[in-house]
Amino acid sequence: PWPSHVYHWHSEGFDLPRGSELLAQGETFPNQAFRHGHNAFGLQFHPEVTQDMMCRWATRGAHHLTKPGAQPGEAHLAGWSRYDPAVCHWLDCFLDSWLGLTMPEKSR
Repeated sequence: PWPSHVYHWHSEGFDLPRGSELLAQGETFPNQAFRHGHNAFGLQFHPEVTQDMMCRWATRGAHHLTKPGAQPGEAHLAGWSRYDPAVCHWLDCFLDSWLGLTMPEKSR
């Protein structure tokens, strides 16, 4: 299953490519993850972000945090601290499955 909360750092959305399958949705930007075919995935969020990366983005991109709908830097840190363990677990499982490390032989 997809994590309930993920880290975002964007102010735009996208339309799904023709023939793709929507996998995850968000309130502000509906299309958050999709699959095209069996092995191509697109994500509109950042499961790879570390605390250092998030702090660097919030510091160097502080001007973005004043835009409508943006959260203050403190909220970024609090949200990352709260949800990162679940996101890391999801990312590990997703990558293992995507790379075929945990898929049943007949599904490959």
